[in-house]
Amino acid sequence: MERERLPDKLKEKLRQNFPDEEILIALSSDITGRGMYGEEWLVVTGKKLLVFSVDGLAADTLSATDLDSIEAIEVVNLVGRGALEISTGEDTCLVISYSDAKNADFCQAADDVRDLLEGKSLKEKDRFLHREICEKCSTPIPQDMNRCPRCTEKTKTFFRILSFSRPYLRLLMLIFLTMILATGFGLAAPWMIKIFIDEILKPVLVDGVEQFVYAGWLPLAALVLLIAYAAQLFFGGIRERLSGYMGFRTVYDVRAGIYKKLQELSLSFFDKHQTGAILARVNQDTGELQRFLVDFLPLTMESIFMLIGVGIFLLKLSPQLTVFVFIPIVATVLFLKMIFPSIRNYFHRFFQRRAGLSALVNDSISGMRVIKAFGQEPVELEKFDRRSSSYRDAGTELVKKWSIYHPFLHFLIMCGIVIVWFVGGKQVFSGDMTVGEVVAYSGYLMMFYRPVFMLTRMAQMISNSLAAAERVFDVIDTEPEIKEAPDAVSMPEINGDIEFSNVTFGYSKFKPVVRDLSVKIYANEMVGLVGRSGAGKSTIINLICRLYDVNKGEILIDGIDIRKIRYSDLRNQIGVVLQETFLFNGTIFDNIAYAKPDAAKEEVIEASIAANAHEFIINKPDGYDTEVGERGDRLSVGEKQRVSIARAILRNPRILIFDEATSSVDTRTEKKIQDALANLVRGRTTIAIAHRLSTLRNCSRILVIEDGAVAEAGTHGELMANKGTFHDLVMMQKQLSRINEVDG
Repeated sequence: MERERLPDKLKEKLRQNFPDEEILIALSSDITGRGMYGEEWLVVTGKKLLVFSVDGLAADTLSATDLDSIEAIEVVNLVGRGALEISTGEDTCLVISYSDAKNADFCQAADDVRDLLEGKSLKEKDRFLHREICEKCSTPIPQDMNRCPRCTEKTKTFFRILSFSRPYLRLLMLIFLTMILATGFGLAAPWMIKIFIDEILKPVLVDGVEQFVYAGWLPLAALVLLIAYAAQLFFGGIRERLSGYMGFRTVYDVRAGIYKKLQELSLSFFDKHQTGAILARVNQDTGELQRFLVDFLPLTMESIFMLIGVGIFLLKLSPQLTVFVFIPIVATVLFLKMIFPSIRNYFHRFFQRRAGLSALVNDSISGMRVIKAFGQEPVELEKFDRRSSSYRDAGTELVKKWSIYHPFLHFLIMCGIVIVWFVGGKQVFSGDMTVGEVVAYSGYLMMFYRPVFMLTRMAQMISNSLAAAERVFDVIDTEPEIKEAPDAVSMPEINGDIEFSNVTFGYSKFKPVVRDLSVKIYANEMVGLVGRSGAGKSTIINLICRLYDVNKGEILIDGIDIRKIRYSDLRNQIGVVLQETFLFNGTIFDNIAYAKPDAAKEEVIEASIAANAHEFIINKPDGYDTEVGERGDRLSVGEKQRVSIARAILRNPRILIFDEATSSVDTRTEKKIQDALANLVRGRTTIAIAHRLSTLRNCSRILVIEDGAVAEAGTHGELMANKGTFHDLVMMQKQLSRINEVDG
């Protein structure tokens, strides 16, 4: 595998001007300092940070800065692009620009330069300093992939599909046996027709009189022909039944595998993929594999047996004629090889647009209440029409191409039939073949071409299946970002101390949400997190739950890195009520018991009482057996939130997290929930993000988060006395409350 290399012109420039400098970082940008698309290079040595422009003629030095003079280096997000900014004792300037596609690379480069400034080694960062390039297509391999997606070996994909049939090897052998038997009986039919024409139905001169000498064979021959047809159909039916069973079982395994993988993948995977597109992979793409395994694969194997058997009979009847027959077959195979890449691209486009349409429909149906509330049905219809038209056009293009290729393939094959009658007729005239042999040869040729006709469908089916398989395997091969460490520590019980140590995290690494955060939360302490929207409060909660892993620093629970704690132990001791309440389609009881599936009814009721949910539940006609509907739509927002709180309480966790848990309930209900939770939080580490700041009065500490860092910390009284950010937020909220009261 090649590495990203410096252009020869730039190498020569470095040798001339900086001969003794060791190159530590070399990274190309795709935007020039003038904001135009072009190539510039960032080169960092042990002593200097250099920027070069490279064109077809030469490499020119744009800037050269001593590392010793650099005080800070930052990534700056500009309109439509990014840049690296360095600060020296005298000035601050942008040194190199790049497009969004290069954001992650230059963010890493900035981190590496900071390490150099601090005297750290870059040996462990070799993965970044040398971007891997695909040997075949010479394009960079994405950092989150192990191989080039453009150059995936289709043969390996094909055999990987077949590998799913490995657990059913005995069944596969039985299928092969029935195929051989069905093929064998099928081969007997044309030979019997030859016997009919050349022996039984052919008159022979006996004493000058034409007589049917073998007329007595007629009943036996007819019976043999009937048995051959019946046996062929019988074993073919068994083969079809066994193939269907194996195919459906195999696809069940594939579908189970991809669904299991989806459960293992980190939230970042779902952040990057639309729900509809994922559903298309689970349902539609596995359906394509099902058709491949149930329909195509058995027919292909049967065709191979048929080709071998018929080929033997063709050579036996007339080797000379067989040579002529193979001419259109070779032409057909070469033509298929030529059109296959083009057809495959059309199928890929077709599937991508189908997945896009599925994603749109999924989003639209999920957000139907919002669509109707804002009267945006025409907008959604327009979006659907645009996406559906694109899907339609992809299908039309595919059919258009196939309508050209398919008849031509059939024409090539039909040429073989014409050759048989032309060459075979001449051999009958010369006495080299009998009429029965020509007719039998024609029958065998149709049996021979039947598998070849399959080739015309094979190109379409294989393209279809490979495109679907690659999308399925893309999910199965995705490595979850959140993994349990091989040396993970078992912690069935925790004390509840939480410490953030220099934590930096961003959902996109080049846009950090939490910045160099260091804070400690003590066991059994109740801490409130406040701050403006987007400050990073919910992100801190996500990191504690290890829904994401930090980019830098570490989070410690009882002094142990959260990444070193066994995953199940960590999750079992954290109870969360998220800002966005989600209930599963089922009963209220099932949704509360989701946190503890083996919970007794009494435990569920106790949790409901603690969450102030029991009263509204028993007032429902079906009580705890009330169906909540899809996403809990049959309950009000406040009811859903209280069910969610009861679910967290039932878990009885050591760490309890409330992310705006009472933001959607009225003041009276909120007061009841707060009273119920007052006893619950005792003896637990509790972290609360509250919509109404007054509800945080009972917190032992309040942390004010600004730009992903702690701006203020203290009790409610201390922060109000300081008259800082928290004081301003409280005053603003009080003022809004007065305005609402007047307006009301």
